Amino acid sequence: MIRVHILGAGGATPLPGHSPAAYHLTLDGLPILLDPGPGALVRVVAAGLAPRGIDDIGRVLLSHLHPDHCLDLVALLFAAHSPLPRQRDPLALWGPPGLARHLEQLRGIWGRSLEPRSRPLEVVELAPGEVRSLPGGGTFAPFLVDHPQDRLADACFGFRFTDRDGHVVVYSGDTGPCPELTEAARGVDLLVVECSTTDDLATPGHMTVGQVAELCREARPQRVVLTHQYPPAAALDLPALIGAPGGSAVVQARDGTVCQVPYSEGDAS
Repeated sequence: MIRVHILGAGGATPLPGHSPAAYHLTLDGLPILLDPGPGALVRVVAAGLAPRGIDDIGRVLLSHLHPDHCLDLVALLFAAHSPLPRQRDPLALWGPPGLARHLEQLRGIWGRSLEPRSRPLEVVELAPGEVRSLPGGGTFAPFLVDHPQDRLADACFGFRFTDRDGHVVVYSGDTGPCPELTEAARGVDLLVVECSTTDDLATPGHMTVGQVAELCREARPQRVVLTHQYPPAAALDLPALIGAPGGSAVVQARDGTVCQVPYSEGDAS
């Protein structure tokens, strides 16, 4: 089973109900904090997903290193430097090539205050297409997406998550239309995709309403959840504009939207 709790359905410009990026994913019972943007730690605790605070955060996965997707990495590491946490298991940080360099740059500002006190830090730079197996039987694999990034990571990723029963969830990260996303999303159980802007405000490296509709027509995911909405897009009825291309069921996310595969009663999507 894969469960996705959307903690932040917005972009860099927050609105009520659309905070910056943050996602909590449970893959066959294994929790992963995905793209912890500004305020992610507060929101994951408030949602009841980390009742022991940062002691319940053991795996962090980063699609890219823009601040709206990773700023709370600093808050997490600073909190882990406190003498209060008691967790001894490693804190794993997975991300694109350039993540280790980024952490060194952060330490150049914050020094040893970003070094966890009670647990080792494991930093893993992922390669496009590699499949990583997780305890419980699930896997995830990064794929390249089209999102320009200057002086930060050497690549930007989307992710394909597969549970032990073969259910698949794809998270687009930030991207414009690209063949890699279309292929990763083809026929999946759930596509969590950015829908940043209206067509008239098209921005390179981001998806517009029309581009999401075209992606769905081509890839035919079974269900689609729209996230990373900037204010002009968030103000619209996006599912009505997109329709059901290829038969996909489309849901417009807000902070707190929960979806899972296989589908169960009460699933927001």
